[in-house]
Amino acid sequence: MSERSERVDRDSVLEERYRRWLRLLPASYRAEREEEMVAAFMEGAQSGRAGHDDQRPRFLEIASVAALALRLRLGGPGSPPRSYLWGEAVRRAALLGLVFWTVIGCQFAGQAVLTYGIPAEALPAGVMGIGDPAPPERLRLVLADLTPLLWAVGLGALVHGRPRAAKAAAAAALVVPHVLVPPFIVGWESAVRWACWVLPAAVTVLALAIGFHRDAPPPRLPQRRALRVVALPVAVGLLLSVVVGVLGAAVRAGTVPARLLIPVWMCVDTTGLACLSLLAVTVWCVAWRRAPGRPVAPVALAAAILTVPAVLARASTLPLGTTDATGLIAALQLAVLVASGITLVLIGVRALRAVDARCLGGSDSAPA
Repeated sequence: MSERSERVDRDSVLEERYRRWLRLLPASYRAEREEEMVAAFMEGAQSGRAGHDDQRPRFLEIASVAALALRLRLGGPGSPPRSYLWGEAVRRAALLGLVFWTVIGCQFAGQAVLTYGIPAEALPAGVMGIGDPAPPERLRLVLADLTPLLWAVGLGALVHGRPRAAKAAAAAALVVPHVLVPPFIVGWESAVRWACWVLPAAVTVLALAIGFHRDAPPPRLPQRRALRVVALPVAVGLLLSVVVGVLGAAVRAGTVPARLLIPVWMCVDTTGLACLSLLAVTVWCVAWRRAPGRPVAPVALAAAILTVPAVLARASTLPLGTTDATGLIAALQLAVLVASGITLVLIGVRALRAVDARCLGGSDSAPA
């Protein structure tokens, strides 16, 4: 009797811990499957080793529950409306992020061609950037600037219905440049700045990874439309690289004073373009928020997701204590990002409330 009581107590403790982790799942799913899942977990635990290890869920079990919870809460067609809306928001965030980083990647690649395509002896001092412009170092720097073209590869793979290839290409575009040219970090302050600078791209990769799961088919577009979706950001990025190259040449030649181009430089760098892009999306969402047939809600939530890392990236590089043009423009960009984020959140919250109201009214399924 004593051994049976001890075993029942051990099983009840373990069962309660399993139930705590299962609270990650939506309530409707738990109501249908919780007892079945707990029984399966308990059966597997009882067949293992006895002792302290069996009193806690295994890591793989916890990971499987967490992955299932993400897949259910970011639902695909046929999911509950609220889950479907959040799933569409994350997937739109991944798509918008890929479009934006395709522009940035093509801009970097265009600038690399303009810079490294010129013979080294013909360049002014300091134009080569980091390191010695010897052939091995030159090759590493060129590869680091050309690798972001993988963002365009990821975008093309996604719109052609190949999410796995898109995830691999986006992850490589995020990681490989920092491996080729490691960041210069001295102290925790520079580490925080670097993390905030990398965060917008990391959020795009994360949204791509968790949004396009097996229950959410990727946006496979017709051939011509998919080509336009990829070609437009590529063309914009290459055009920006030419504009930056021409302006840089004018500054080096002394034709245009560098201080007059400060607003331009701050608008065409990564954070400045993010500010302009999110502002444009916000204006679009506000203009079409009441138009029937326009998917404004998921776009607004997606842009709100992308605004958070953009705000952190701009705030981490904000020059404090300065009243010159650089500080004023940076503060203005930060204000625009915050205002855009608040507007997008309000549009998204109203959409979520509308979805909840429809669910209470009897419609409990998302559009297929």
